[in-house]
Amino acid sequence: MPFFCRISAVLLFIFLSPSVALAEIVILKNGDTLSGKIVAVTGEAVTLEHEVLGVLTLPKSQIKSDEDKITLQQPAKKTTPGVFGTNFLEGWNRRVALGVKGEEGNDVSLNLNGALDASYEDKDNRLALSAAYFYESQDHERNTSKGNGSFVRDWLFSDSPWFYYSYSRYDYDEFKSWEQRVSLIGGTGYSFFDEEKFKLLGRIGLGGNRTWGEEDDFNPEAQLGFECHWLANSVHSVSAKFFIFPDLNERGEYRTQTQAKWEINLSIARGLGLELGIEHEYESKLYDGLDKEKHYDLLYFGRIGLDL
Repeated sequence: MPFFCRISAVLLFIFLSPSVALAEIVILKNGDTLSGKIVAVTGEAVTLEHEVLGVLTLPKSQIKSDEDKITLQQPAKKTTPGVFGTNFLEGWNRRVALGVKGEEGNDVSLNLNGALDASYEDKDNRLALSAAYFYESQDHERNTSKGNGSFVRDWLFSDSPWFYYSYSRYDYDEFKSWEQRVSLIGGTGYSFFDEEKFKLLGRIGLGGNRTWGEEDDFNPEAQLGFECHWLANSVHSVSAKFFIFPDLNERGEYRTQTQAKWEINLSIARGLGLELGIEHEYESKLYDGLDKEKHYDLLYFGRIGLDL
């Protein structure tokens, strides 16, 4: 399982990288203090994510200030470099997740899935890095071995909902005729909603993919789709993505990618959570020569995630 070995190494590197969670303390005018993570600051209010009270919106008029600046007290910040002391993924939100299910008796089965998600955003850029792997076997016979890794970069414009983006993705599937596929696409996007608790983005671009395996081919294609994220509260969040890739060589041929995920933060430990979701892929065109190949793959997953 070469793909699994590569993804496992990446997950191990991220897991072993140093990470320190620093609480921020907001001092109110009445002398009270609230500690947590500041997730947003506007001209009128500060949004604080409290471990017990959840997400709080505090008017700046009630916060102790010094020349109209919010007073924050932080512990002495320890230098926290990225992976293995480098700058790789320094300052990013990072999460690893793993799910395992097995059965042994009349039937012997093993289901394994793992994922890495990392994101970063500033006023000019929005970056997203992700990887996932799925493995299933029944009676010691492997029937699923597939994975993917993707990197998306958005170039943002101040005070504009429009942005440019680049999309790159690597797919591996032992049971597809192409076995390996690399996709590269560039285009423009639009933020229909870009609020603290709800985001909805649309994308449209042009590019192509290159496949290796029983069928080696290059296919120019387009990309259309959307992605959304809803932060219901400090415990629950829901995200979804849907993309369609029309084939520009053959009219009427296309493929799709869909993912929906529900994340539940567990109060027993900071940064620990449960992920439940589905991944669906569809291809209208199948190559000749592989009898077991299907038009679609539908995978359900449940896994435990940890913020790093």
